[in-house]
Order: sequence, then structure tokens, then C-alpha cells
Amino acid sequence: MTISNPFLIHTQENVIVKNPDDKSWVFEVGENGNLWVDFLQTTDDLNVFVSLQAEEAKCKINCAYLINKNNMLNIDIKVLHKYKNTTSEQHIKGIATDESSVSFKGIVEIPKDSQKCDGRQHHRGVVLSPKAKIEAVPQLEIWADDVVCSHGSAIGPLDANQLFYLQTRGLPEHEAKKILLNSFLGDLMPEEFSDIIQGWMDKNV
Repeated sequence: MTISNPFLIHTQENVIVKNPDDKSWVFEVGENGNLWVDFLQTTDDLNVFVSLQAEEAKCKINCAYLINKNNMLNIDIKVLHKYKNTTSEQHIKGIATDESSVSFKGIVEIPKDSQKCDGRQHHRGVVLSPKAKIEAVPQLEIWADDVVCSHGSAIGPLDANQLFYLQTRGLPEHEAKKILLNSFLGDLMPEEFSDIIQGWMDKNV
């Protein structure tokens, strides 16, 4: 783990972590277990696999990415609801500029016998230049019939109306962009990551 790609485990109750390294994480969440972890990616790829192993196991995975220049970033997150009555959330947001590219693939898998599960996955990406690319493939692989699941993805530029409004209040364009982008990430990333995010904004926005 490097300082440019920090992580923060808020909650780790009855969770086994196997072979973590700079790019790959495996979490096994046991009965009544609870996992809540945040990732911030600016350089390295990220692979996360979570297995909800027993009843009432829960996980929340938050991930933000900031990518610039001609860099490429791959993010793969999979949650397996191995047992019934398990709950998962995936929240992914990111920003791409210059000629960078991001590929996000997220999977929620619920086998046939894993009834009464709740799996949610949401991705939002902002492109700051015409040559930046963000591709998202959210997937639900559901074989059970008594579940509550949702997924979605939205990718696009900053809201032109919001940007114009801030500029009419006297803000330069780059400052208005920073305010909107900080708000975009602010409800997802913890305060511990704010210096890294602000440093990236200062150099790239």
C-alpha cells in the first residue's frame, strides 16, 4: 500500500482478510459480521473480492478514483452472497481527465439458495476532458428469487448549469469546478483522504 492509494477499514467485525497487497484484497465475512472499507485509487489497479459467508453478514465497499494524463486504471469489485440473509453495498465514484481511461467492473452474485439477500451497487463517473474515458460494467448475477437488488451507472461531464451558476457568483471556472468535484466526492470519502484529494484537484482541475 502506498500513500497515493490509501484504504481505510472503518469496521471489521468477524472478518477474515486474506493476502492483502497493493492491488488485491479478499475479505470473508462470517455470521453477524460487518465490513466497511474505503479505497482511493490514483495509480494502481484494484481487485476486491468479498464473500458473505453466513447469515446476517454485511459489507459496505466505497471506492473513489482520480486519474489523469494518459494513465489507465482497472477496478474490479465482486461480492458473493454465499449465504441467505446477507447484505452488501458498493458505492463507486471517480474523476478522469486529460487522456486517461478507467474500466470499472462490479459484480453482485447471489446463488440459488441465498434467499432474502439485499445487494446494491452504484457507480458515477465524471469526465473532465473530451479524450478521457470511463467504462463501467455493473452486473447482477442472481439465481435466487427472493432478493432485493439494484445497480446503476452514470457517466458524464460536470453539470453545466451548476457550473454556470457558481461562475455568476464571481468564482473563476477552475474554482467552481473544484467546488462541484469536492461535493461530488465529499459524501463518499472520509476526512482522512481529503489532503490527497485536494492535492490532486490543485494539480489537475
